[in-house]
Amino acid sequence: MRGGICSIQLQALTPEAATVVKQAVNLATRRGHAQVTPLHVASAMLATSTGLLRKACLQCHSHPLQCKALELCFNVALNRLPASTSSPLLAPQYSTPSLSNALVAAFKRAQAHQRRGSIENQQQHILALKIEVEQLIISILDDPSVSRVMREAGFSSTLVKSRVEQAVSMEVCSQKAPDRSQATESTKPQLIPGGGNVSPSRPFGQVGGQFMKPLDHFNNDDVTSVLSELVRKRRNTVIVGESVSNAEGVARGVMEMFEVGNVPGDLRYVQFVSLPLMCFRNISKEEVEHKLMEVRNLVKSYVGRGVILYLGDLKWLFEFWTNYCEQKTNYYCSVEHMVMELKKLVSGGESSRLWLMGITTFKTYMKSKICYPSLEAIWDLHPFTIPVGSLSLSLNLDR
Repeated sequence: MRGGICSIQLQALTPEAATVVKQAVNLATRRGHAQVTPLHVASAMLATSTGLLRKACLQCHSHPLQCKALELCFNVALNRLPASTSSPLLAPQYSTPSLSNALVAAFKRAQAHQRRGSIENQQQHILALKIEVEQLIISILDDPSVSRVMREAGFSSTLVKSRVEQAVSMEVCSQKAPDRSQATESTKPQLIPGGGNVSPSRPFGQVGGQFMKPLDHFNNDDVTSVLSELVRKRRNTVIVGESVSNAEGVARGVMEMFEVGNVPGDLRYVQFVSLPLMCFRNISKEEVEHKLMEVRNLVKSYVGRGVILYLGDLKWLFEFWTNYCEQKTNYYCSVEHMVMELKKLVSGGESSRLWLMGITTFKTYMKSKICYPSLEAIWDLHPFTIPVGSLSLSLNLDR
């Protein structure tokens, strides 16, 4: 009967997570324990030299002996657990330890985390979710008995858990990022108003200098219309063209007008800043906060004047966000952090004096609208189609 209960529980795990739990069951059986607890699972995880939990612990304490001390502390904790028989060898041949209430609770926490972290999973019954090993580790670290042993060995379960989440975030973001050729193109020095070079290692760059190459041909009427739109509505704008080169030509034309001061109204006091979004990919939470703090300080320095953040071609971000919404997990993602913080910065309306501007193609923009929540909704983006007289584009974007 106990074996049946354990088998049912294992069906709720992915193969990798089930392997870990089976190792914990074997450990409890060898020790003659009647139940498998979070302590058994944590001990089994630590025994794997290449396991995620061990790697996270080594990041917190780099000396291997510290991890050895942690293993010994778990061994002592397991020795304190009561045995069901005087000797494991005397136990019935087919007796399998049952899962403790604490371990079942850890399973449920893991399922709940996955259910909250994925829009698709929210449509499923919680018992239908397969627990991934990463979520199992995080839930095990939340168990009081495991946290106590971690403290005894000089570890913080909260800090180790954050390391696990960060490692998984890096993997998730890299899987959903553009391919290498796209990344190479996107991380080249960017042309900002006045043509200043922006290194990807910097969070943003201000205007200054000359364009590195001649401006592409652009329609003066389109440039004038974009400037008029900025004056009248002061909203976050995406210049949408039939091709990237068309949209980029208009954006550069707008930038040139700002450089020479040939802009209407009080736009001549507004500062253009290039924000290469690629620099937010696959970095730690602390690095994201540091870069965003620089952006906030810049906006404050132009209080009463205003700042337009030029984001460049949004193709990779739109594609990343669409995939992320479909497969979203409960792990930390640096791109999501950036997106939501920029939302806070621009949601202040007129008082915030901060606006976003980017470029993309009509095809890419239409695809980006199908995900939920879309970047269009989060950032309150408004498409500006070029050529301005393109009625078909305007009508399609309003559907």
